[in-house]
Amino acid sequence: MTFLQGGLRSPRTFLFLILISLGLGSTARAEILYHVQWPDRDLWLLGTIHLAAQSSTELTTKAKEAISNSDRLWMEITRDELNRSSDLLFQHGLHDYPYLKEQLTEELWNELAALIARVGLAPTVVQRMEPWLVEYIVMVLWLRSEGFDSHQGIDYQVMRFAAVDATEISGLETAEEQVAVLSHARSDLSVEEHIKSTLQQLTSISAELAELEKDWQKGDLDSIWQKVKEQLPAYTQHILLVERNQNWLRKVRAELKENEQHFMAVGAAHLAGEQGMLALFERSGATVTKH
Repeated sequence: MTFLQGGLRSPRTFLFLILISLGLGSTARAEILYHVQWPDRDLWLLGTIHLAAQSSTELTTKAKEAISNSDRLWMEITRDELNRSSDLLFQHGLHDYPYLKEQLTEELWNELAALIARVGLAPTVVQRMEPWLVEYIVMVLWLRSEGFDSHQGIDYQVMRFAAVDATEISGLETAEEQVAVLSHARSDLSVEEHIKSTLQQLTSISAELAELEKDWQKGDLDSIWQKVKEQLPAYTQHILLVERNQNWLRKVRAELKENEQHFMAVGAAHLAGEQGMLALFERSGATVTKH
């Protein structure tokens, strides 16, 4: 549901930006769900996927029950903030000069122009976009044409269940914070490097999503994390994962009161690794159990 999941330097990095939650649902109804327990309070932690291609992807009964029994539901961003983010994307990602065409070689611009025409974008609009916005818009439209849909993603399903269950959602980030992460995740690249990377991603992104889907079906967070480490450079990992994980930990720990149970749904890639949510919660004194 967020444009983050998670940074990009290698040709595959947008995959992890959009799916920094990573993993697709399956008929096996596997999910990445953990119970985080302190002596006097507890939290359920769900690793989500922002986009999915299978209509059989479903939030499990266990997760729904945990949401219903929780005092508070945390997600990366609330629906209201998500709606605001659309305007902010273009406020921060459009400029009048210099035009993108003037910053690229003629060959590279022609290649980009052919791609944007294929996904239904006007070159006159794209010329005013920052490279990160070009990448985001192009990839969203491309993945949609390949059958991936945020409405089938786990984030959307959590939001939908929360609405039916009359559960209020608390956001871990504002729209401004998410747009800032998106715009800075690849700020170490030149304009030409960024556009080349965007074009290269399209050759294999669908196949790679299929592989991630298999990992999700097995509930294999280790395999998902291995792919993230291989694809995301250290700079991008720090912007997309490390800094945000630490901020989220502080926010949730400050709000989780004695005898309360909270539920937290964030991208699955945020859970793993030495600076992942699971390790951070364990270092805070919690016992973490996989379900």
